[in-house]
Amino acid sequence: NNSLDTTETATNNIIDENITPCKEKERVDATLIVTADHGHITVQPEDMIELPQDVLDCLEYANLGVHGKGRHAYLHCRSGLQSTLQARWRANPKLTSNFLLLTIEEAARYGLFGPEPPIFKVRPRMGDFVSISMGAPTLVSPMEAAKYRDASMGKNGNDNATKCQGAHGSLLPEEMYIPFVMCVP
Repeated sequence: NNSLDTTETATNNIIDENITPCKEKERVDATLIVTADHGHITVQPEDMIELPQDVLDCLEYANLGVHGKGRHAYLHCRSGLQSTLQARWRANPKLTSNFLLLTIEEAARYGLFGPEPPIFKVRPRMGDFVSISMGAPTLVSPMEAAKYRDASMGKNGNDNATKCQGAHGSLLPEEMYIPFVMCVP
């Protein structure tokens, strides 16, 4: 993947620029390890998809957002509205073409939370569904849409808004690739 190669090259250059002067001044007898807990993508304003009102109406709470949670949003339905949410989701082409909607139990069966099912104490915090982005699109709330997407696209009279946001948490190679660099003396 070209973007991964570019990131790896940039990381190696930064390390070389900062470590080489240290090595030249004095003997360094240490190993440097640089890593992260996940990869990263940049979400462009046009990739921010606002959760539709008819779906929001089914929810007690939606754990979503532009900075990563919208890449794997946890949806907590109002009592008895799980089937209604699924039907409304399926009826929305923008959602079905960009996001996979799974029940928490389905996601657990697919191993998305690891080899073991979620522990009993944690399970209620996960809600009823997880929505997983299948590409660059990221679910955002109406408030985030106004703050990030609409403002950056010249709407709301704010021309100084941030044009893109960093995110992670879905299944793109850039998000799943975990950088690891080791420099030995």
